[in-house]
Amino acid sequence: MRIGTANFYQRSLVNLQTRQSNLDRAQEELSSGKKVIRPSDDPVASNSIIKLKKELEVSNRYIDAQSTATRYNREMETSLDSMNNILLRVQEILTGAINGSLDENALKAYQQELGSRLEEYEGIANQKNANGDYMFSGYQTRTQPFQQDEFGYFEYFGDSGQREVLIAPSFEVAVAEPGNQFVTNVASKYSHFRPAAAAASGAKVSLGFVKDPTEFKAPTAPANTYQIQFTGAVPPLADTWQVIDVSMAAPNVVSGPYNYAAGDDINFQGVSVKTNPNIPPQAGDTIDMQPDVKPNETSTLWLFKQAMDAMSITGNSYTTQAIQGSTLAITGGDINFPDEHKLADFEIVFPAAGLVEIREVNRATAPPTVLSTPVPAQAYNPAGTKIEFNGMELNLSGTPGNQTTIPAAPAPNYPESIQLDKPESSRRVEVLGTLLQEISSAQTNIDNTRSQIGARMNSIDNEEQAQLLFKETTKVTLAEIEEIDVYEAVTNLENSRVGLQAAQQAFSRVQNLSLFDYI
Repeated sequence: MRIGTANFYQRSLVNLQTRQSNLDRAQEELSSGKKVIRPSDDPVASNSIIKLKKELEVSNRYIDAQSTATRYNREMETSLDSMNNILLRVQEILTGAINGSLDENALKAYQQELGSRLEEYEGIANQKNANGDYMFSGYQTRTQPFQQDEFGYFEYFGDSGQREVLIAPSFEVAVAEPGNQFVTNVASKYSHFRPAAAAASGAKVSLGFVKDPTEFKAPTAPANTYQIQFTGAVPPLADTWQVIDVSMAAPNVVSGPYNYAAGDDINFQGVSVKTNPNIPPQAGDTIDMQPDVKPNETSTLWLFKQAMDAMSITGNSYTTQAIQGSTLAITGGDINFPDEHKLADFEIVFPAAGLVEIREVNRATAPPTVLSTPVPAQAYNPAGTKIEFNGMELNLSGTPGNQTTIPAAPAPNYPESIQLDKPESSRRVEVLGTLLQEISSAQTNIDNTRSQIGARMNSIDNEEQAQLLFKETTKVTLAEIEEIDVYEAVTNLENSRVGLQAAQQAFSRVQNLSLFDYI
């Protein structure tokens, strides 16, 4: 068979180029570790590779989101645990303060520690995360959630929004808890009252809290409003206050009129309201006190303040407060014979000129309900009258003032009714007992929130495991399509190298052949 020189060279060149191309391909696959290097290598496989890589990118984003969600929820859980520990200490303090034998120094020490605990709790409630966002302000991440008013009470300025992160397809998980879901929604046995607006003069009063549970009575619907009225003998400044129940027909004065000095607390129906000494009310000012929109809920931060105020409630004697304009002087009230004493509230009344009477009353009703008359009407001498009853002694002198408050029923027209309140230490016990119940409710709120966070973290863990499994499965599938078998690639490389060398040697030998070698 005769082979033309030109044909030989052409066929040899094609063979060498093919062998070289195969070697280059084998080297490229081995160096890259991939068998589909360009889409043209395998269009079908290339399309699958693109899809699988996109799925891996999405999976990585979900895993990053899961890590973020875990971190945020763990931060919240740590904060809530710290809050709970603070409340446990507060419970210990309040339990110790219930002891009626504590002196003022011991109570003051408790009060100072409560102040420190309040600062600690408030700091956690206003805590920021690593991004500088407030953790417990809802969607208002740049707004400090709990801010203190001029009377020392903290109000919530966040919202009810709950920020969420997408951690899996169609599955979002919360990464924040609004503070009004566990700080300001503590179940409370008693209402608290909120001023409807400042007085015409600009004077303000604080929120009103129940300071004497035994005297508290919620206003009658539908009015649900008490009104604080200020008057003054020498305007413009007020020197007298009284409180009316606007839901009642006259006479509807439930407390007062009493003398007022700047900064005095206003007490009525077991409720206590603070006034601002820097902006004193003026004569003619009125302020409506309405039950809050959620009257049976309170704030944990308010409980701290109430507990601190309760530590100032001291005294083991009965106390009185004469109405404005009265010249009555009342001394005594010490419990001299404890065995004969019964803890109760009383009223000193003057049913007729020259007579005085003492009644046991229930001030939780309006008008107060007479329960008994331990001292029936007896002669009263303005120069001095001594009354002994209920294990104590009272000394009265002076002239009764004009009666304006709601008297205990039945209600004859008599000059004045004087409240004779049980010892302050007993009231402290009642207040602290109520606060202990509310602190327990605050702990329940925290426990419930921690349970929700724990459930979320379990869900995040489950989704994380699912994503990791999906990611590994996808990687295996991608490797099967895209990556080489190293053993096979090395074999291909060696075969290509040997084939190229053989082709080169064959070409070289055939090229050097000549017929003259065989003549």
